[in-house]
Amino acid sequence: MAENLDYWHRQSIKKLFNVDLLPPEQRRFAGKILIIGGNKALFFAVASALEEAKRFGAGEVRVLLPDALQGKVPSTPEIYFAESEKSGAFGRNALTEMLRQAEWSDAVILIGDSGKNAETSVAFTEFMDKCQKPVYITRDAIEAVTPSAIDWAMRDYETGLFLTIPQLQKLLRTMYYPKVISLTMPTNQLIEALHKFTLSYSVSVTTYHNELLITAQNGEVVTQAINETDWTPISLWSGTLLVQAVVARIWNPETPFYQVMASKL
Repeated sequence: MAENLDYWHRQSIKKLFNVDLLPPEQRRFAGKILIIGGNKALFFAVASALEEAKRFGAGEVRVLLPDALQGKVPSTPEIYFAESEKSGAFGRNALTEMLRQAEWSDAVILIGDSGKNAETSVAFTEFMDKCQKPVYITRDAIEAVTPSAIDWAMRDYETGLFLTIPQLQKLLRTMYYPKVISLTMPTNQLIEALHKFTLSYSVSVTTYHNELLITAQNGEVVTQAINETDWTPISLWSGTLLVQAVVARIWNPETPFYQVMASKL
């Protein structure tokens, strides 16, 4: 039975891993975060992630928005713009600015609110191929990069996915992975699938299933009941948890991401 296997770490209120969640004393060591997302009609997720990263203690934070939002958002030093296509989402030509800003950062978060747009998907796909920094992806940015998952799932830099079960199902199907994921599957079967998937591909996966928060990486899987945390099913997808974990990961460069994520549950 999967319940007895040593790769399944079942966390309770007591944390399994000793991860330092205090920011470094010197701000210059506290990390530089780049947050990419938004379209001409939506930028709430980007703004919330920016504020959360600063509140949690990131050293520096920048956000990159499509230039269709220029003049519609406050003018502040941490906001940058890249070329948008006609519907107001990131265009393919945004790639140059995405890579330039990523070079400045220690980690990149594709936070979503990007819309369903073919040019945005192309830009994000090429970004994943060329970016030489850790990238963490959530919300509708998952859909934008799913068609090219088979290419970026083995990139040399850390890739973290924070996604729903339907998004995970589509991702694995796109990659021709020989395991069907469903909303009704038993927990132990999902744990085993994530164990095998993250042994095969160099990504971390965080999701929610059967009242459990689940994170898998390098074949290790941590679960915790959501009612033992400060999170709710709705708050999971706000981006706050992911932002905190990414910042803490920079503070703990030798600690696997799944342990950092578990420390935030």
